[in-house]
Amino acid sequence: MFGSVLAQAAIAADWQREAGVSVGGYYSDNVCLANRDKESKWVTTARPDLTLRGQGARGNLSLRAAAEYNSLGNSSTRCFGGQPGLTNREAVVPSLRFVGDYEALRNWLTLEADAFAGRNAIDPFAPGGRDNVSGRENTNITYSYSVGAVIQRRLLRNTDLRLRYRYNEQFNAVDVFGDSAEDRVEFDLGTDPAASRLSAGVRARYSEVRYEGTEISPPFDNELASAEVWTALQLTRSWQVNGLVGEEWNEFTSALDDIDGSYWDVGIRWAPNDRIEVGVGTGERFFGSTPRLNLSYRHKRSELSATYTRTLTFPRNLRADDDGTFDPDDPFEPGPGELPGDPLPGGRPTFIGNTPILDERFTLRYRFVARRTTIVLSGSDSQQERTEDGGEARFSSTDLTLSRNLSRQLTANLRLGWYERDGEGGNIGQFGEDTRGWRARLGFSREVGVDTTFSLSYRFVSQESDFALNDYDENRITFTVRHGF
Repeated sequence: MFGSVLAQAAIAADWQREAGVSVGGYYSDNVCLANRDKESKWVTTARPDLTLRGQGARGNLSLRAAAEYNSLGNSSTRCFGGQPGLTNREAVVPSLRFVGDYEALRNWLTLEADAFAGRNAIDPFAPGGRDNVSGRENTNITYSYSVGAVIQRRLLRNTDLRLRYRYNEQFNAVDVFGDSAEDRVEFDLGTDPAASRLSAGVRARYSEVRYEGTEISPPFDNELASAEVWTALQLTRSWQVNGLVGEEWNEFTSALDDIDGSYWDVGIRWAPNDRIEVGVGTGERFFGSTPRLNLSYRHKRSELSATYTRTLTFPRNLRADDDGTFDPDDPFEPGPGELPGDPLPGGRPTFIGNTPILDERFTLRYRFVARRTTIVLSGSDSQQERTEDGGEARFSSTDLTLSRNLSRQLTANLRLGWYERDGEGGNIGQFGEDTRGWRARLGFSREVGVDTTFSLSYRFVSQESDFALNDYDENRITFTVRHGF
């Protein structure tokens, strides 16, 4: 049904499209990412990609899709892997982000859909699985889709009713993660903050996630439910004070003393113009304090965003990365690769398992665009705690990327990066072995014809771990030729 209404919307939509095919390969002096007995190898690659965006009076569609074939996936190369059931190597690695909506009944009913596909590491502390394709069999592919509907009506002059239902399914290439499905219902009734200085309302949420059984876990369900009252006071055009109080009722396996109860949140919002918005606040839930920060700044040449949250989530949401929140207008959204030859974007690192986790996350992204130079700084820090047994993990990374146009046809780029992954507590595989590493990349791209670009890059990665078999150094030379159409 959703496909047919999207087809109707396509007739009147304003479309933007970009597509291309890249072919090439790379040479690695340590394709198995091993600390000894290194094996060098040439690997060929091919990658079609498509970016599509449509905007119409009653519908919107955004799609970023790519798939990379590599000859290593089906080769006879055999590398050290993890425990049985925790190994997998893919010959084709997909990357998909899709969001679409269509107003089926004007001012009444909107249909929604989104989809995700991407790679993530099976063991978050072992090499491979989250970067360029390698021989280390540590790659899981996550596929996810959601469909739903939103009923929204203006009841009074400035009071809105919003009822939303979404169904989501997720599939994983590796059995240890299992497949799962979610039903989610959301209810909102309140006044419009833009229509008056004082606004208020009520909200309710219900989510049930059902997991299929795996080799290590029987089938089980998790339920999250909450109801709250919220209010916001617009002090001036720039300043707003907001707050809420609520109650939640949850059902999941946990070593915590409480898994539900009362909660609250208070905060302020400062938005002096369209370029600057800052929101800060704090609150309390059953697992402790819930501070939050959201900052965005955009100028002619600079763009900055920073977020900080402490919340309850599921590993399935992190494996699917954006969880249906892909924003095509966000300049920091990952595309088919920020630099030529970059790996396709995938999910975020998290625990092996499916029980809820507490995720305290900070992200910082900055981009500066000059006439011939672009600078991008990105960093993230995620401290996760598994509610089932108190296991802890921390995933941190920082990258600095510089690109400069040396001429109309020639571009140089440089990237320096660092990452660290620490863990405590029992889990499957080599969980708990802390790893640290840094990476450097230098590359050039040159236009060699109409819509055709040749790229050549050199990359070095060095990783150290408390588990000696996870130590490695790798030198890699990558070349690609991309033709757009």
